[in-house]
Amino acid sequence: MRIYALIFIAIALLAPDGPLWARSVYEKRIKNGEVEVELDSYYSSVDYYLPLTNAPIPCLDENNEFEIYKRLLLSPVPRFLVAEVSINPAPCLGVFLRKNEEDLYNRAYITPSFNLIQGVTAGFDEPWAGSLFLGNVMSYSPPGLKQCAGKGYIGALLSGGNYHIKDNVLIEDDWLETELKIKGDKASEQNKITWSFRLGAKFHRNPYIKDVLYFSIRRDRIDYGDFNLSFLKNSGIEYTCDVENDTGRIIRHYFRIGKKIPLGKLRAAFSIDTGFIWEGSDMYTGPLARPGNGSLFQFILQPNLEF
Repeated sequence: MRIYALIFIAIALLAPDGPLWARSVYEKRIKNGEVEVELDSYYSSVDYYLPLTNAPIPCLDENNEFEIYKRLLLSPVPRFLVAEVSINPAPCLGVFLRKNEEDLYNRAYITPSFNLIQGVTAGFDEPWAGSLFLGNVMSYSPPGLKQCAGKGYIGALLSGGNYHIKDNVLIEDDWLETELKIKGDKASEQNKITWSFRLGAKFHRNPYIKDVLYFSIRRDRIDYGDFNLSFLKNSGIEYTCDVENDTGRIIRHYFRIGKKIPLGKLRAAFSIDTGFIWEGSDMYTGPLARPGNGSLFQFILQPNLEF
């Protein structure tokens, strides 16, 4: 068991918040609909795209990042229903290691407030989910590629599940999440871009986990042939702010920023991300409350190799 745990940790260390092996491994058209399977170290899913009109998912040739956002914002009319079942492998791995490899997990504390396993496997507060998305979907066909590579979304999402993850511990909790979002990813021979803008609310049946309203932004970009220092190119940033639903007080900050170094002709990049997670004492109450003043501050330091 110990050797398998070490292998899992090594995989996770190479695949922190930005996906190391995010791949759409299966796509199939079914009449106007489409089934897609994506594997990712943090978020793997099976999606079914059902068009609400007779038109399939449009495939657009657009190479300017800001034009992509513009096209999505100018296309808010719902034309697709997307059903998804997802699992979060890295967070599940953290739960497994804390439950089954307690000695190994305890030795991963670099400082009293930083556990290496927890820092690497953080990213999602649930092990799995089911979702329904109503909105518009576009595919992008970069110059020189014959097939669409990546999709953009704008619309409303409803998600739910039956477990919550706190400090790599699985907790029974029926939860429901609603959000408005713009997200997507686009890959070409020259670059790879992922982005997400979200505004939503999350509700918990477990009375010791606070309901929250949240705002989140995320952007990552790799420019394989550009080695100049730039804020927009070869960089990544993510920020999420959770506000307590009842009082309006901020009870959680998540912040990550990083830089990517292209590796020549390999179409890969080495990246290093740093940041922090802060949770206030109101985040968890009762038997789930943390000892001391009940708050959490954890540094994030995540090296990565992205393809």
